[in-house]
Amino acid sequence: MASNKIKINDIARLAGVSATTVSHIFNKRDKKYRISPQTRQKVLSIAQQYSDQPHIRQCIIKANSTDTIGVIVPDMSNMFFSLFLHHLEASFRQKNIQLLITCSHYNRDVEIKVAQNLVERKVDAMIVVTSLDSDQFYVGINEHTPVLFFDRYLKDTTLPFITSEAIKSVSELIEPYAKQLDEFYFIGCDIQLTSIRARLEGFKQGLAKAGLTFKSDWLVSDDYCPNKGYQLLKMVHEKLGRLPRAIFTPSGNLLQEVLSYLVEVKVEPKHICLCSYDYNIHLDYSYYPVDAITQDYQSMAYTCVNVINKLIKFKELKSNAFLIEPQIIRHR
Repeated sequence: MASNKIKINDIARLAGVSATTVSHIFNKRDKKYRISPQTRQKVLSIAQQYSDQPHIRQCIIKANSTDTIGVIVPDMSNMFFSLFLHHLEASFRQKNIQLLITCSHYNRDVEIKVAQNLVERKVDAMIVVTSLDSDQFYVGINEHTPVLFFDRYLKDTTLPFITSEAIKSVSELIEPYAKQLDEFYFIGCDIQLTSIRARLEGFKQGLAKAGLTFKSDWLVSDDYCPNKGYQLLKMVHEKLGRLPRAIFTPSGNLLQEVLSYLVEVKVEPKHICLCSYDYNIHLDYSYYPVDAITQDYQSMAYTCVNVINKLIKFKELKSNAFLIEPQIIRHR
């Protein structure tokens, strides 16, 4: 060959077929033009020998793509994940890519199993809200199927991740109220997760900026399960003999459960200050005013699409961390 760069005509000659046939195979038109599976396999096997050349590797990837992306979330009933999935599905649909959405139910064994199932279905890439403590499992998958972490990420991971900024926004959210109070409780769960730890760090910084010294008793946390926010607030109520003067919850689910307890004990809105991460439009009509941080679902979805597109095409990412700016919505 005159050049080291192999061309479609070269692969066609080596396979004993026409260049048009190779083009149909590379562009997934082989079934439309009734090209036999044997011919397809022969062409791709020859192309694989030259997969070190980027343009050939791209052709192989396109020929083998399933136009599906696997998504793993822990809880589809969680409003945050539901809204995110709504925007994510719409964004990928515009590119004629289908999502295969699975749920881990916060169970690590289930998460590993559903991830393996997605690999067996030959998804082109995976977007994962993980509950694992290490990225080792997904680093292995990433060798053949690109993996993008969403919302939660693992410390020191080399895999790319997308999440909302939390430290600065949470600090700004609570600071004005911390200046007026002598206590502020953090009712949270799963604080070992990086996303929750960032919200806790923002909470502490907001207190410090307001001149309020954080006390360990104000951090009330446990592993998450349904209705845990209700149980944690009830425990604090019984321990103090009164309700806290101010509460921050790091997620919408926990806020909903806290509100459920407040309604049950019939506390007056003026007697408690509520702040939370994860705004929901229902808060606009809540009996209890809640200042909340709303995440930019649309930007997060678009960023996921762009990053996945680059990962599939083996394009280099300038950074593996993508932090999306949220907004504060005040009701007080």
